[in-house]
Amino acid sequence: MINIGRIGFFGGCEEYTGAPYFASLAALKLGADLSYVYCEKDAATVIKSYSPELIVLPYLRLERNYTNNYASLQIKEKILSVVSKQHALSVGSGLGNDPGMLATIRHILEYAKQKKVPIVVDADALSIIGNDPSVISNHSHAILTPNINEFKRLAKSLNISCEASFENSVKECAKRLGGVTLVLKGKDDIISNGETLIKCSETSGLKRCGGQGDILAGAIATFLGWGILYESKKWPNDGSVKYNDLPLVAAYAGCKVTRFASNLGFQKHKLSTQTSDILFSLPEAMNSCFLPHPFSNPERDISHL
Repeated sequence: MINIGRIGFFGGCEEYTGAPYFASLAALKLGADLSYVYCEKDAATVIKSYSPELIVLPYLRLERNYTNNYASLQIKEKILSVVSKQHALSVGSGLGNDPGMLATIRHILEYAKQKKVPIVVDADALSIIGNDPSVISNHSHAILTPNINEFKRLAKSLNISCEASFENSVKECAKRLGGVTLVLKGKDDIISNGETLIKCSETSGLKRCGGQGDILAGAIATFLGWGILYESKKWPNDGSVKYNDLPLVAAYAGCKVTRFASNLGFQKHKLSTQTSDILFSLPEAMNSCFLPHPFSNPERDISHL
């Protein structure tokens, strides 16, 4: 028996319960042992009803529900006592823009940077980085996954122009953030850590489903967690993938398997393809892309790293 990872997901509020479900269940569909969802209390019962496999913790609070200094003290301590046992985190899926929720996520970002916990930052959590890049800068195992509009806002906050080429601006943003890895989602996914730039051009389904980005966040977080297990020799390996390259590998692998699953879903369901079709295509995509696991034979798909 080997450890296949414990992944934590932060997001989920009254309005958005599907996003954290897709992200967290993606981790399990790819093979992670345990998947935790930290959500707002009003979203917890709904998310629990989606799947009994998820560990759902209603630890987040909206600003209107704060009492005394609960958010920054009891909530922080309660969350960190569990988070410390996880191999990687993902924040943002279904988070919303409530100031109280965002304040708690800022604590998580600061913790991840301080303790060097691998973390994926997606969706609404990206606004925290735009307002204060220092929260994540120089965290070498952080991966940001913006769509085109989110990336433009992030680039603007860093005074970086997107007019010349997105490849250059993605690389410059990653460099400006001190080696954080960026994944710009699009027709081709552009990935850079400020030094190396790669693209994932795996064929994807012709229909882009809402929630596909949440699956991607879950996939990348899972691969990030596996990178820690790989580096610590919890898995037998020859060390072919360098430590500093692990986030690039995780980002590429997450993009590849998500796009492959998207194509599988589309081939079966055409225009009726839903995010759940992509989610449940992940096991087949994983087996097709990476056998027996992505770090056992790095030359197969990432020799150019």
